Amino acid sequence: MYECPNCGGNLRFDISSQQLACGYCNAKYDPYEVAKDKDAEESTNYEVTVFTCPQCAGEIYSTDNTAAGFCSFCGASTILTSRLRKEKRPDFIIPFQKTKEDCKTEYIKRVRRAVFAPKKLQHPDKIDSFRGIYMPYWVYYFTQKGPLHLKGTKEHRSGDYIIKQHYILTGDIDNHYKGLSYDASSSFADNISERIAPFDVKNMKSFTPSILSGFYADIPDVGKEIYEPDAEKEVNEQTELYLKRTREISKYSIESSENASEQYHTRCEETNVAMFPVWFMSYRNQDRVAYATVNGQTGKVVADLPVDIKKYMLGSFILAVPLFILLNLFFTMVPAVSLSITAVIAMIVTILYQWEMKRIAQKESYEEDKGVQEAVRKKRQAESEAAAALDGMPPYVTAMKHMPKKKKQKKMLSMVKCVVGCIFVFNIIIILYVAMQITGFSGGSMMLILIALIVTLIFGIKSLVKGKNITAKKGIPGSIWTMSALILASVVAFMKPTADIYYYISNILCLVAVFFALLDLISGYNILATRPLPQFEYRGGDDRA
Repeated sequence: MYECPNCGGNLRFDISSQQLACGYCNAKYDPYEVAKDKDAEESTNYEVTVFTCPQCAGEIYSTDNTAAGFCSFCGASTILTSRLRKEKRPDFIIPFQKTKEDCKTEYIKRVRRAVFAPKKLQHPDKIDSFRGIYMPYWVYYFTQKGPLHLKGTKEHRSGDYIIKQHYILTGDIDNHYKGLSYDASSSFADNISERIAPFDVKNMKSFTPSILSGFYADIPDVGKEIYEPDAEKEVNEQTELYLKRTREISKYSIESSENASEQYHTRCEETNVAMFPVWFMSYRNQDRVAYATVNGQTGKVVADLPVDIKKYMLGSFILAVPLFILLNLFFTMVPAVSLSITAVIAMIVTILYQWEMKRIAQKESYEEDKGVQEAVRKKRQAESEAAAALDGMPPYVTAMKHMPKKKKQKKMLSMVKCVVGCIFVFNIIIILYVAMQITGFSGGSMMLILIALIVTLIFGIKSLVKGKNITAKKGIPGSIWTMSALILASVVAFMKPTADIYYYISNILCLVAVFFALLDLISGYNILATRPLPQFEYRGGDDRA
């Protein structure tokens, strides 16, 4: 806690004045002129209070000694246990520019545009639970200096010939990229940190712990080498775009180099740790949690917004009634045609469902989050070393037991699946063709139902394969409903009943199946819009107490 030199009260960073303010005597001080004796500016460490959630083991850090009322990561309402610890001092910090009231205003604007969002997200108590957290970022500094050699081409037509001329473009390059930032916390999802960007790194200041007063913070537990290739790739892409726009080079078609870093002499000169301001709120629903974040510098809002199924179904019904009336006024369809349209709708729903299962599988396994993948890798490495110590074997031998399958094996397995799938689809086509010849059926409606059935079976089976390992999905998969609907539609179409009542009954049953599939589709979207409760089996960073 930072004490007021005037009255001994608790000093907290005031966003409006960008100074430390006393809540008792209203005195204000420059953050760089107020410091604890233990946290002198020349020290490489600073003292923090560590709050650990007893439910998810998530950790947040503060220079104050007051307990938090809820966990920012899992949304649990609890008094967090605390302890003192010393952390490595970051290099830079961007102080909060947006107050909590600014944050709440921007968030309300965003949520009000989400018509089907649950009402809980707009409850005053929920909105008031925003907490200011300084998230750690790696900030990279790249240079590109040296002779430049580019391969360029020009083309022009001469009669019946196209003449292509090749050139070697030479020159010198002298570029500086400072401020490329990537989040350094495994607890902060990469997709959120990317969407909440950018931060204006020109306004970074030298770090002093007093600016943290009144806020929470996280520490970097992801190594700088994880995101350095991404930063290097971004630098090369920006340089290539710039070169293509320059007047002298724009007249040529530039050939991309296989090794852009070598061509542009790209080097990472320096990497710093910086703390960026984020307003953070978690919305918990049973074993899932949704995050709402607001950029504490720019006010940009990024929020996980699940759908209230009751609101969605009511809105769909209100929209469907006038559409149904309009279609009946202007269009007349025979029963076979209406059945084929229902089949196409079921097919589209199946394709969407398969895509959704793929996205959920990727998100639940954190395939696209490099920070989490690095944390998992370190955890497995620690487990291997511990197991090796017990077995008396070298760590690399034990680690080999936990290694994933080789890429070649995975590639071979994918090829086998592809061949089996093709054989399956081919057999289905043959069976349907024979059935059409036996019944003597021909027509566009039947062909449409046939195509819809084949596509639905392919995507339906793929969705079942993807969904079998998704623990968050419960109940009958939506693709089961749509596949059943298409099989029913195909049977009725092959039978060619003379009475229209059979078409109408099958149409109704197919639409009911599509309805349940859509409900499961919305349920899947809510899984995509939320996240599993954080477990924090691994926490990195400087753990010196």
